[in-house]
Amino acid sequence: MNIAILGYNPLSINLYNLISQKKNILFRDYDINIKYFYGSIDIFNMDILIDDYNKIILDNDIDLIIELLDNAESFDLIKKALYSSKNVITTSKDAIANHYVELEAIAIDMKVKLLFSASIGGFPLIFNSLLKTSMSSNISKIDMILDSNINNIFNLMTSNGISFSFAKELLDKENSFDYTGIEQAKKLAIISMVSFNTTIKIDEINKYKIEDIPIELITISNLLGYKLKYVASTYLIDSRLYSTIDLALVKNDEILSNLKNDDLTIRISTSDDIFYYYGNNKISLITNSILNDIELILSGYRQKYMPKNSFICNGNKHLEERYIIKIKMENEFFNSITEKNLDRIIVTKPILSDELFNHLNEIEFYARILD
Repeated sequence: MNIAILGYNPLSINLYNLISQKKNILFRDYDINIKYFYGSIDIFNMDILIDDYNKIILDNDIDLIIELLDNAESFDLIKKALYSSKNVITTSKDAIANHYVELEAIAIDMKVKLLFSASIGGFPLIFNSLLKTSMSSNISKIDMILDSNINNIFNLMTSNGISFSFAKELLDKENSFDYTGIEQAKKLAIISMVSFNTTIKIDEINKYKIEDIPIELITISNLLGYKLKYVASTYLIDSRLYSTIDLALVKNDEILSNLKNDDLTIRISTSDDIFYYYGNNKISLITNSILNDIELILSGYRQKYMPKNSFICNGNKHLEERYIIKIKMENEFFNSITEKNLDRIIVTKPILSDELFNHLNEIEFYARILD
């Protein structure tokens, strides 16, 4: 198998080195050759480094293109590769979240494979498991920690009693922090697509933009036996999807509450059981996802997944949840929904999100309670 790697970054370099140095161990029964490395910097001083993508497309000897750019170019590059009868492995969140149905239709028509397990980061083997689970079980909920960085800010606030701005200053100097929830929404759309066998548009997912987190919310969460987390969730209720990324209180004894600094997890609830998948965003684990996809292609894996359902996604509108809320002043509405009152900080009964949002100007902060 002849391979072209697209993208010059730490992930592609790690993948190149692993395949080059250990291909006889990783793929002992196959002849693997990296023929092209598509990038702009010749740090390797190699003949295989090129900057003309058409050379790859026109080369009939190329069997597999591994697209690791994950940028605005990715969709067009993948599309051209599939139309050229080349298998594709991609890490592109945008291309898969926004264009999977179109791209997979091309792959099926051209009799090639499009694999994308690394598009959600380092969760090796998850898509094979999810495809089997979604077909045989009734998945009702998925709750996920898809970005450890912001949750590490909450951990630092808890352990040191410091403000959000101070914790943010300490941690986000060298890391990429998704305070808008947009990058997580792309991953959530992909995981939800496979879990619920339907597509979700990125703009249909509710995204809580984090600007400040009062230390008071952290403190009261701990007193109630919860930890504050930034959680991505999709629920299937009465043939409608509710998809949201927001602040949530998670019970102290729940696995989602007790992750190590770099760990990520996906909790899948079915009608019969709860499953957990673990990962992180380390290059080594994302590389493992790509290597597993290469092995699937080599072994003749026949993935032809196409979403069959057309569920309407309501974001978090009309979703019934319990909340912790700090109110500016008591009134008849807040009294009517209060389950527990802690001096202007209330724990609500289950209420529709619409009711909460109609009173946002009367609220200092809120977070949903993940029961």
